[in-house]
Amino acid sequence: MNITKEILCPSCRVTIPASANFCLQCGVKLKEPPIATSAKKQMVIYFISFLLAPFGLGYVVKYLKQSDPKARKIGITALILTILAIALMMWTSKIFLGSYYGPMNTLRF
Repeated sequence: MNITKEILCPSCRVTIPASANFCLQCGVKLKEPPIATSAKKQMVIYFISFLLAPFGLGYVVKYLKQSDPKARKIGITALILTILAIALMMWTSKIFLGSYYGPMNTLRF
């Protein structure tokens, strides 16, 4: 015997399964659907977090707000990749600017 919990839609008062994200009758949003944690979605998030570092922070905030442990791990990983990418960019910029402006510091007038 399979007993499923049901609730009433606050909009149209139709009985629907408690696990539903939307009312099956009127389409009103009952709760937030679970956030995507598929391998494909993770690759996109990690790619953006590392190669387009500041834009990865949007995913960090979105995934860290979730109660799902897997989603939170994705958010933490995206944060680490974003920080690494920014640090690498700063280090590379320092080396480039040092090699470009370094010889100018030795000029004497």
